[in-house]
Amino acid sequence: MTGVRAWLASPPGRGGVAIIDLHADEPTALDEALAAVSTGGRVAPGDWRPRRLADIDDGVVIRLDDHHAQLMPHGGPAIVRRVTTALRDAGVTWLAAPPANARLEATDEIESLALDVMPKAASPAAIPILLRQAGIWRTRRGPLDVDERERGNRLDRLLQPPTVVCVGAPNAGKSTLLNAMARTEAAIVSAMPGTTRDRVSRRIEFGGVVVEWIDTPGLRETDDPIEQAAIDASLPAIRGATLVVHLTSPDTDDATLPEDLAPREGVLHVVNKIDVEPAGGRVLGDGDHAISAAEGDGVVELARTIRRRLVRDDDLTFDGRWAFDPRLRRIASGCNPPGIDR
Repeated sequence: MTGVRAWLASPPGRGGVAIIDLHADEPTALDEALAAVSTGGRVAPGDWRPRRLADIDDGVVIRLDDHHAQLMPHGGPAIVRRVTTALRDAGVTWLAAPPANARLEATDEIESLALDVMPKAASPAAIPILLRQAGIWRTRRGPLDVDERERGNRLDRLLQPPTVVCVGAPNAGKSTLLNAMARTEAAIVSAMPGTTRDRVSRRIEFGGVVVEWIDTPGLRETDDPIEQAAIDASLPAIRGATLVVHLTSPDTDDATLPEDLAPREGVLHVVNKIDVEPAGGRVLGDGDHAISAAEGDGVVELARTIRRRLVRDDDLTFDGRWAFDPRLRRIASGCNPPGIDR
């Protein structure tokens, strides 16, 4: 496709989101290139839209102006290769490295900071919020207010995934729940108590928010030194969790949680195996959940609850300032570092 060039603007390798820049000499050529690799219709200059990219991934198309656009697929190498191949097949000239003027789309340093942090963001939900930030920071002055600080702390979880630690007695179904959440055999599932001897960590996306899910060994008293060592090794992760999912089931004894447990988003109590016995005869309290990890009942609802505990619905539409870079906190406090416009 004559006059259209593209390059990878984000660092190579695996990431939460990749950024592919496109620049065209003529607006019509850019329209044709975007139509060749995305579905859903034209994106107007100055706008962005969720789009299916290269028939492999749900991402974002940003039309910065008549001549410049960005594709933002998920950052897995296989997805990036597929989108890259689709661009080449459409006749777009692929550049091995960004050109020297690759940041000309940024109107000021704050917008440049946002563009720089986008490919590092673990969660796709960060992208539309980051896109709004430059305009917001241009019009607002003074220290961050309480709401901006509180929301900013939660929005930071879109950049670095929060930890969700699943705890419970052996055979409560922790590994089965991990596999249901991840939709893959990420952990060994067995009816034999004590099968999970080491913690298993997996990144899982819940509605655009990526979390670090940690499956821990069953908490119980044991004479097995290897199992006890695994339990002891999991305690720092449990104590440092953003959210703890405490899983129980009708056919297991309830695990005793560490006394000093104080996760920032609390403990979510979940009763598993309702396909065996509904709630195990337990009266559910407010905020408790009843699921069948094996059958999938209630798992989607649990995932939504977890996401809303970590990042609230109205956080994702927040129109205030988010200090996503330490330099922005200095700007808000009146300490304007060189090279950044207030």
